[in-house]
Amino acid sequence: MTRQTGMLPLYQVFDSLFPIGSYAFSGGMETYTQKGLVFDRESLTHYLNAQLYILPYGDLGLAAKAAQGEDFSLLDNLCAAMKQPFEVRLTSERLGSRLLKTLGNFADYPGLKALSDAVADGRCTGHYPVAVGLLIGDLAVEVDRALELYAYSLLSIMTNHAVKLVPLGQTYAQPALYDAMEGIPAAVHKAISAEIEELGVSGCGFDLRAMQHETLEGRLYSS
Repeated sequence: MTRQTGMLPLYQVFDSLFPIGSYAFSGGMETYTQKGLVFDRESLTHYLNAQLYILPYGDLGLAAKAAQGEDFSLLDNLCAAMKQPFEVRLTSERLGSRLLKTLGNFADYPGLKALSDAVADGRCTGHYPVAVGLLIGDLAVEVDRALELYAYSLLSIMTNHAVKLVPLGQTYAQPALYDAMEGIPAAVHKAISAEIEELGVSGCGFDLRAMQHETLEGRLYSS
């Protein structure tokens, strides 16, 4: 099929109905709600802002560097080392694998094809943020606009998880997301300007909650 460019393919990829299973992974949000740390609009806004604080040095930064043409093999291996919680690392691998397979059925995107070949050769695992960055590069779009959409998709997923887990009505959850969105452009700017050596700076609290999620007595999500 003809390879599309522009922003529209990103809207499809980041849609919750896109068949890679992103809706099934909470990234530790389930721990935060069970421990009563996220329970209302204010606490959810605080959580989302904290995520935005570290995203430029995590998934958002990895996607930015991949979109800017950095060595995707280095970024993929760095991503594996950065994601210390087992289930978070496994989630990143699975989402990346499904993204490569699903989009590979649509069209031949050169960057994604190179990553897919590297995975087949055992040189890479194919982590999701690296695949997203390569797709952004393949689409020939403004990197900052594309990364803003990626950051929004990550926050939106967490917001929808909170709606189900607290439970928290959309009347309260969407204003929290709206408040947090104000910080997305600054986070994207940091991700674009960050050096490779800065990637990996993380919030240990998020990692610990993700590890605790692995042994929760009752779970709705896979991570």
